[in-house]
Amino acid sequence: MVKSKKSKKQKDKKRKKKGNSLIVLIIAVLLIGAVVVVSKVKRGEPVKIIKAEVLAEFDGVESKAGKLNSPRGIAISNDNFLYVADLNNHRICKFTLDGKMVNAFGKKGNKEGEFNEPSGVATDNQNNIYVADAWNGRIQKFSSDGKYIMEIGGPKAGFYSPRNVAVNKYGVLFVADTGTSRVHRFDLEGNRIGKPVGGAGKALDKFLEVFSIAFDSKNNVYVSDVGNRRIVVLTSDLNPMYFIKIKVWNETPPLWPMIAIDSNDLLYVSSSGSKEIIVYNLKTKKPKYVGTIKLDVKDKPIFSDPLGIAIDKENNIYVSEVARSKILKIKPIFN
Repeated sequence: MVKSKKSKKQKDKKRKKKGNSLIVLIIAVLLIGAVVVVSKVKRGEPVKIIKAEVLAEFDGVESKAGKLNSPRGIAISNDNFLYVADLNNHRICKFTLDGKMVNAFGKKGNKEGEFNEPSGVATDNQNNIYVADAWNGRIQKFSSDGKYIMEIGGPKAGFYSPRNVAVNKYGVLFVADTGTSRVHRFDLEGNRIGKPVGGAGKALDKFLEVFSIAFDSKNNVYVSDVGNRRIVVLTSDLNPMYFIKIKVWNETPPLWPMIAIDSNDLLYVSSSGSKEIIVYNLKTKKPKYVGTIKLDVKDKPIFSDPLGIAIDKENNIYVSEVARSKILKIKPIFN
C-alpha cells in the first residue's frame, strides 16, 4: 500500500510538471505572437489592397510622333488634355483622355523650346503649359498648342535640376528644385514670390530631394520629400505644418515619387519600388491611410514602376509607367 501511494505521488508530480511545461509553452507562444504583432505595428498599418479597374493603356505608338520613352510627370488641363513629360525623347506629348496623341513638341537641346530631360509638367487656368526642364535648370512656359512663351528661373534663380512644377488655383507657380532641395514660388509672368524654402536637412522646414507638389481643397501645399521618406504639408505661404511618413519608402526606396490630390481630397502617392500607389484621406483630422492600389479586379499586379500621377474631373486616375513607357487610365476608386 505504501508503494502504491508513493507511485501515485510520483505520477501526480509528473502530471504537475507536464502541466507547468504546457503553461510555459502557451506563454511562450503568446509572447512570440506578441512580438510578431508589435513588429507588424512598428512597420505600419496592415496593407489594405484597393482593387482597381484599368480602363486603358496608351503609349502613342500609333501616332506619327512615335512611342513614349520613359514618361515621368503628367498633368491634365482644364480643357481635358493629358500632358506627358517624355523624358528620354526630350519632348512634351499631348493626349486626349482616351489616349490619342494629338501633339508633341520639343527636342534635345538648350535653346528656346528645347529640353534636356523634361521631368515634370503643369497647366494653368488658361491651359498654358509649364515644363520642368531639369538639366537646363529652368522652367519653360508654352501655349496650349506648344508654342514657346517664356523662360522662368534659369541660372539667376539658382535652380539645379528642377524636376517638377505645379500651379495652384490662384495662379501661383511652384517649382520643386530637386538638386537644391528647395521649393520656389513665382507668378505666371515669372516674377518671384517670397523666398524659396527648404534646403538639405531633416527638420520640418528642410527637405532631402523634392520631387512633386500638389494642393488640397484648402490650398495647402504637399511636397514629396523622398530623402526623408515623407510628404511635408505646408500652408500656401510655405510655412511647414506637419508631415506624413511614408513607411514603405523605407523598405523599398522609390524612383522620383510623385503625388496628386483628387476632388475628394484623397492624396495619391506613387511608390515605384513597391509597385503601388498609396492613398490617404485628407479630410480627417489627421491624414488617414485609406488603402493601396496594387492589384486589378482579377487580382493581377497593375504596375511595374508607377511614377507620375494625374486626376481628371471625374476622378479617373492616370499613371505613368516608366519602364513600360505607358500611361495607365484607372477607374475612380470611390464614387
